[in-house]
Amino acid sequence: MKKNIMSLAAASLISLAVTATTFASPATVKDYVNFRSSPSTSSKVYDNLRPGTKLNVIDQVNKYWLKVNINGKVGYLSPRYISYNQASQPDPTPAPAPSAVAERVIQNAKKLIGVTQYKYGVNRAPTLLDCSSFIKYVFGKEGIQLKWGTRYLKDAGSYVPRSQLKPGDVILLRVGSSSQIGHAGIYLGNGQMIHNSPSADVSITSITSGYWSTRYVTARRVI
Repeated sequence: MKKNIMSLAAASLISLAVTATTFASPATVKDYVNFRSSPSTSSKVYDNLRPGTKLNVIDQVNKYWLKVNINGKVGYLSPRYISYNQASQPDPTPAPAPSAVAERVIQNAKKLIGVTQYKYGVNRAPTLLDCSSFIKYVFGKEGIQLKWGTRYLKDAGSYVPRSQLKPGDVILLRVGSSSQIGHAGIYLGNGQMIHNSPSADVSITSITSGYWSTRYVTARRVI
């Protein structure tokens, strides 16, 4: 019995390691930065990393800290000192011009840059929203009624292959090392989305390089 328990524990540890490796985003240190034991400037410094050091980003804790893996050692550092490696996945094919409705939805979303702050589980438009209530709000202004929550957005409209994305499509992504959908944005074309995130509030981000490039799950067409 003891031997079986130890085997199960070992298998669990291997599974966790594989999961962290599978969902990591490769990156490179671009300036000297402290590699710490926890997301705090008062935590233990494991090492002062040199420019060019390779690492894998496991999760974005907040706008100030990343959880990373360096040669099997997990720790934390500031995102300001790293650059993400180009994703291996090819860019989506160039998107056609957005429809009139999609263009208005996108403009509604862009108008919230600097206006809307992110707060999980909140739908207090237009100043305080999470990722899905942000999408619900900007589409709602054009008469397109969507439910609040990524668990509903993942089934809204119709499925769209990544290679056929158009401006105005809703993109569903996973967060950190999770395999489940936990974030959503609106596709702008040319490999970019606009979204409301804990790290940057409403902003425009690439889905073909950087943190979100390996976290794409699916997309839905609701226009």
